[in-house]
Amino acid sequence: MPHLIIRGLSVEQVRAISGPLVDELAELCQCPADHFLLECLHTTAVCNGYVVSSYPFVEVAWFERGSEVRDQFAKVVDRYVRSLRIPEAEIAFRAYREDAYYRNGEPAGSAEHDTDTASLQRELKSLREANGKLHEQLHKARKIPAASSESNMSSRLRDALRE
Repeated sequence: MPHLIIRGLSVEQVRAISGPLVDELAELCQCPADHFLLECLHTTAVCNGYVVSSYPFVEVAWFERGSEVRDQFAKVVDRYVRSLRIPEAEIAFRAYREDAYYRNGEPAGSAEHDTDTASLQRELKSLREANGKLHEQLHKARKIPAASSESNMSSRLRDALRE
């Protein structure tokens, strides 16, 4: 996963871009390149009784990674497809839920994954609490008069707070 289902391009065209395309996408998605599958569908398009060329279309089936990664992913795929002198192409995403995706009969959203998620959520909560405390301390420090001869604040701290 991710799985790119490609139509409207020949196998040779996909082979020509597959190596660098997958390497760049793997880096973007922060997963190994061997997790990617590129599949070329052989289609026959018909219009008004004539066989016509299939329109280049890439469907990406994956676990959602957020709009920022999705946007970058689409731009990378588009750049490689258009490097084949294809004037235009379309890319669509189909997101799978991990708890509804099975590997060898076992749900991908396993208890181990749930434990990892819970652990990350606890860590995030702890970091947010620490951030809140630091924000309060900074707010209090800014209320101290900056130019008071009676102030116990060092000039270095005062300069740091001004920044």
